[in-house]
Amino acid sequence: MVKILLSILALLVISSQTVFSQTKSDVWRYEGPRVGLDLSRFLLNSMQSGKTTGWEIQGDIPYKGSLFPTFETGMQSMNDKHDNFHYKNSGNYARVGIDMNLGKFESLKDHDFVFVGARLGYSLFNQQTDSIYNTNYWGSTITSLPRRTMSANWAELVFGMKGEIFPNFFFGWSLRAKVLLAVTKDAHIKPYVIPGIGNTSGGTPFDFTVGVYYRFPIFKSKKMPKPIKMGGAKHPGINNGTDTNDQNGSGRSHSGRSGQY
Repeated sequence: MVKILLSILALLVISSQTVFSQTKSDVWRYEGPRVGLDLSRFLLNSMQSGKTTGWEIQGDIPYKGSLFPTFETGMQSMNDKHDNFHYKNSGNYARVGIDMNLGKFESLKDHDFVFVGARLGYSLFNQQTDSIYNTNYWGSTITSLPRRTMSANWAELVFGMKGEIFPNFFFGWSLRAKVLLAVTKDAHIKPYVIPGIGNTSGGTPFDFTVGVYYRFPIFKSKKMPKPIKMGGAKHPGINNGTDTNDQNGSGRSHSGRSGQY
């Protein structure tokens, strides 16, 4: 009876180890393109003067573990009516760039990261100003500036984070500083709102985004992504924490022993 119980116990131990190894081997890291919607575009109506509407779609894909090439596109329109003028602006824009993970992933299932990145943007838009009231000594006049198509490009510096809240579903935010590189000249009025940039009447435009994303789990792997190496090459005098003087001293010690024999 004892032998039978020991045999059953041994079989249970072997079976449990087999199940554990199978469960462990089934852990994969899933990667793929991530696409999302910027929710902050719907909040602009309450944060800017005039009636502003728009949307923005963002996407990225992992490259070599900790780099994420990105693409963003959207549209924005503005209808700003005042007592002495009526300004309208609308257009589309796109950005391309890359994000870099500042840390490292802790496990195969870890997809949360903090990043810095850069963008280059291009916008094609039109603007029009109506009902411009001018008052002077001779009286008042009403003029209008015809609709004109314009373009602009700019650069962005980005800092933010993305975290997985459910399998393949992410929430993220970013802060952005923008530098206007070029814009079509207008002899009559300078565009103070550019789709994709925002208000340009002040200094450096700042912006923020808040988005939700879905990752398409197309690729799977058992390898951990390699973090970006920020440090330089090791000092030639240091090798695994051992100084060259220690190595020389060790060599003299061995030669001393050989002389005694």
